[in-house]
Amino acid sequence: MTILDKEGRTTEFSIYKDQSTRWYLLGSLIAIEILMSVSFLGYIHIAPISVTFAYIPILVTGCLMGPGESTAVGAVFGLISMWKASATYVLPSDAVFSPVMSGAPVRSILLSVGTRALFGLLVGLLYYAVKKRRRPEVWLVLLTLCGRVLHSLLVYSALGLLFPELGYGPANTLNGLGSPINLAVSAGSAVVVLLCWRLSRSAIVRRFEQRMALVKRFQLMDTYHGWPLAVLLLVMFGFSCAVTVYFVWRIRYMFAQQQDLVLSDEAMYNLLLLQAQFLAGMIALTFLLVVFQVFNRRYTTYMNYEAKLDMLTGLYNRKHFFQMCSELLGSLSRRADEAAYGFFLMIDIDWFKQINDTFGHPEGDRVLRGVAGALRDVFSPVGVAGRLGGDEFAVFIYKPILRAELENKLERFAAAVEQIDRDGARRGTVSCSVGVLPVAQYRTMDEVYRAADRLLYQAKEQGRNRYIFGE
Repeated sequence: MTILDKEGRTTEFSIYKDQSTRWYLLGSLIAIEILMSVSFLGYIHIAPISVTFAYIPILVTGCLMGPGESTAVGAVFGLISMWKASATYVLPSDAVFSPVMSGAPVRSILLSVGTRALFGLLVGLLYYAVKKRRRPEVWLVLLTLCGRVLHSLLVYSALGLLFPELGYGPANTLNGLGSPINLAVSAGSAVVVLLCWRLSRSAIVRRFEQRMALVKRFQLMDTYHGWPLAVLLLVMFGFSCAVTVYFVWRIRYMFAQQQDLVLSDEAMYNLLLLQAQFLAGMIALTFLLVVFQVFNRRYTTYMNYEAKLDMLTGLYNRKHFFQMCSELLGSLSRRADEAAYGFFLMIDIDWFKQINDTFGHPEGDRVLRGVAGALRDVFSPVGVAGRLGGDEFAVFIYKPILRAELENKLERFAAAVEQIDRDGARRGTVSCSVGVLPVAQYRTMDEVYRAADRLLYQAKEQGRNRYIFGE
């Protein structure tokens, strides 16, 4: 994919080399995992344990991203489960997931975090394998339908291994396997994963990813300074924690003053855990909102950038090109050594109407794109290029360059144009006429354009396939 930066430089760029969108996607999936884990969106409490479908973001991550990312989301799921299990009001079978409540911290961490991280790793590897098979969507659905069984198998097996006194083991995986709620959860998981998979492979999403990566790669938006932002986020997190503690203590004060009810330390501890869960949910929602704002801003920035381009060639369109040239001309006129550099090139494709009439407009478009590519390759280090319309192009050279060096670039440009692939037609049949105008003595772009246009027609009158320098 060939794209231009703000100064007209060209580069070959693949969206898969840019990790910005990928990191935002991972962060969003982690935020969704947190939301599901701290709310009713991810749990249904049925004795003796809680039925959970908070593992669905892990499946989506494994399908869309990979085993490393799904392992990370699984670990987050385990950490939140461990935190929730640390309350004193949880079911006895849930308390073993907490290193505080179980009395066996290492085993509880392995049970709560280890099993969920392992689940994420396994589903990530399995999704990676089935996506390489024929008809991958069928395999994705089958694997997702088995997701709950795999998750339950890992948890129950770990319970039997680490806490055998509870009497659980792998056989408990079959408990309620065919119940309506479990079947509904499995079917819903398959639908969600399949929709996410299809959406990720759609042309709309691919095009959106390309646009977002382009904006990030060339910094077409205002950049943020990393350290001040990190400090600001840290300060905000500190204040949020302070508000959480203050809120809990105010509850205690309210009950004591108005209800004559003194909350015990255990009740205060549970309130603090609940308020921390609320805080985690709010932080996750805020992060999702920030991600939406970032990509909305990037998309708006890209659309503004795209409006400056000629869609066929990828060069700047006539309006924006002349706006840039006017600014550059003004800056050159204020330099003491302005006579040393500053050239405006008018370029016209020779016999372009004949190419269109003989080979058709698709062939003409191919030639236009080929000439645009040659202009970028040769002149982008020293200037900006634009398409003025039809078969006319222009280049404004604003960096110091000697006439001999410019002539060398013009020869390279002519050679590159001769090598344009004409899709079966004989090569060497495309050429350009060029008028080259030093701009030092001019003050407006209208004067520059008219003078360069006269030089271009001199080149065409003298036989085409040549360049003419002005004084």
